[in-house]
Amino acid sequence: MRVWRNQPEYRRGAVTRADRPVCVQCDGREIGRQQEESAAWYKYANFQVSYTFSRFTNSGGANPTVPGNSDQDFVIGALDNRNPLKFSGPSTLDRTNQLNFGGYFDLPAKFRLGFISHFWSALPTSIQVPTQAGGITASKSEIYLSDFTGDGTVGDLLPGTKVGAFGRGCGVGCLTNMVNNYNTVTTGTLTPAGQTLVNNGLFTTAQLLALGAHPLPVPAVPAGQVSMSGLRAFDLSLAWEGRIKERLTIAPSISVFNLFNFANFDLPTAALNGGLTGGTDAINGTPAGTRNDRVGSGTGVFALGSPRVVEFGLKFTF
Repeated sequence: MRVWRNQPEYRRGAVTRADRPVCVQCDGREIGRQQEESAAWYKYANFQVSYTFSRFTNSGGANPTVPGNSDQDFVIGALDNRNPLKFSGPSTLDRTNQLNFGGYFDLPAKFRLGFISHFWSALPTSIQVPTQAGGITASKSEIYLSDFTGDGTVGDLLPGTKVGAFGRGCGVGCLTNMVNNYNTVTTGTLTPAGQTLVNNGLFTTAQLLALGAHPLPVPAVPAGQVSMSGLRAFDLSLAWEGRIKERLTIAPSISVFNLFNFANFDLPTAALNGGLTGGTDAINGTPAGTRNDRVGSGTGVFALGSPRVVEFGLKFTF
């Protein structure tokens, strides 16, 4: 199968090329400004600011709530085997708004003050009905519980939603209503696999419902459920450079990453899970104050979005 894939051109529209069978479309606009000046209290200053507005859509993947499994740069299964593009929507790697700014001041006495900051909107996630036959997606009975399209894939998206729905047009209030509707309406119906048994006279609807061969309820959205979070960071550094004799330069510095200690959540590697399991860090099981997906310090000192970190440096040039 040959499908077109759109890849963004730097600051302009989009270009189109053939690729593997995944549909990806990116479009965006970027505005930037750079300014240089001087004043009485500093010798030289350089400022840069940019704002990017973008739309990144794709067709998702077999496990759409995990960003890596919806990344078209990897080999991923389709959400729907009959129509792989049916549920295309905002990619779980999409950030619609990105504001970045930074600069530095050359101060008297050979000091330099620098800063850089990022304010990005939240990633979306897909809303998925979890597999319910003992968690075994290959179980033959699962097609009666969570295959809403009849294509053989299970753990489908919540009926009525597309890829990246939560955080893009559907917030916590919308999710609450959709889960309530699913639990009261959809759970009393049959999937295409179950309806096929009824149509062929093998079972009646009442018999399948009594056997539990139908979509099962999922946990309701709790009060105070959190939504996806954006990223905020402001880093500051102060350095001094001095010369010792002719060939040796010494430059001590101090840097503070995430100066204001913003609490950041939902990086692509550790975001709220769109599976409606009701567990901690799921989109229907995480009231404020209970989430575990805050960005940590990881390894090293420069992890974007991590809690405040102070770094001391000393550089010799000879």
